Amino acid sequence: MHVLLMGLRGSGKTTVGGLLARQLGGEFIDLDDRVLATFAETTVADAWSAHGEQVWRAAEARVLHELLSRTAARYSVIALGGGTPMIESARRDIQAARTAGTATVVYLRCVVEELERRLAGQTDDRPSLTGADPVGETAAVMTEREPVYRNLADHEYDVSTTSPQQAAVSLRQLVEV
Repeated sequence: MHVLLMGLRGSGKTTVGGLLARQLGGEFIDLDDRVLATFAETTVADAWSAHGEQVWRAAEARVLHELLSRTAARYSVIALGGGTPMIESARRDIQAARTAGTATVVYLRCVVEELERRLAGQTDDRPSLTGADPVGETAAVMTEREPVYRNLADHEYDVSTTSPQQAAVSLRQLVEV
């Protein structure tokens, strides 16, 4: 079973995902890291600068397709890039995996103010999505992405005031079959 974590930057996908994978006795995969490994650049920001968002998104969709095509031994927890669900082919692959019963999707929901607090001072490798400051664009990005996240999610979990450890414990109870 693949457990796909989606949410905006700062929602804790990587931190919670690593903890959840350990609790489930499975593998943790950060999609951004896997995609970055397909480029010569060493940071996401550099890859976007060198190749553009469109090339990054195509690589993101390709890597996700490959991951979802694999059979997980027990669990694989995949932290999606915040924009992954916005890619049409990625959405189709996610929906197909859900329909096949090989994936469950969790939206890590967080209020804008908390996301901005978490992101403050930590935007070195986060390219702007709107041309604005990565922290300042959070509300606009949420407005665009949240309907897609909610449509794809099997579960929503509010991480606004929850520790990563508690989120992982709660998510384990949600996804363990």
